[in-house]
Amino acid sequence: MKNDATFGKILIIDESPSPQSRRTNILEDVSYTTMLARSAVEAKAVLAANDFDLILMDVWMPGQDGISLLSEWHSEGFNTPVVMMSGHAEPSDIVRAMKLGAVDFLKKPLHDFLPILRNIMTREEPEQEAQHVSGIDFSLKLKEARNIFESQYLLHHLSSNDNNIAVVAEIAGLERTTLYRKLKDLGIDKK
Repeated sequence: MKNDATFGKILIIDESPSPQSRRTNILEDVSYTTMLARSAVEAKAVLAANDFDLILMDVWMPGQDGISLLSEWHSEGFNTPVVMMSGHAEPSDIVRAMKLGAVDFLKKPLHDFLPILRNIMTREEPEQEAQHVSGIDFSLKLKEARNIFESQYLLHHLSSNDNNIAVVAEIAGLERTTLYRKLKDLGIDKK
C-alpha cells in the first residue's frame, strides 16, 4: 500500500471540516497521504475504491456513528487499523471501541497525535511462522492439548530428518528410549 513518496495513506472520518483540514495539513506536511470523509456513508464509498494504512474516525457523525460503523467492520473481519477520536466520549464508548478492534482512542482536540499514529503505522505485523501449532481445541484439558502439540512436533522432526530417531531425540532433548516410549504413547509409527 505504501509508496516511496509517502509514509502511508490515512482516511480521516470526521464531520467537522476545520479540525479535519488541520489534521490533514499536519499529516500531509510530514508525507502522509490523506483522504477525507464526513460520514459513514462517504467513508464506505471511499473505502470501496481505496486501501488505507490507517483510519482516524470520530465517534459522533451524522447518520451512522463511528462506534456502530466500527462494529460493522469488526463483524466483517475488517483489518485496517482504526483510531477512534472524540471530544466527549463516555468511558463505555472507549471500552466498546477497543473491544471492537480500535487500536487507540484519542481525545479531541488532538494534540501531539503524530507520534501515536506513526507508532501504529510502523508496528511490524507479527510474522507468520512457517511451522505453527494447528488443530488444538483450547477447550481441551492441558494434557490432551500437549499430546496434539507433541505429535505435530515429533512428526515434523521425524519427517525433516528421515525418521532418524537419534537426531530427533537430540533435537527434542530426550533420551532415545524416552522418545521411543513417547512415540508409542502418542501412537506414532516409527517407520
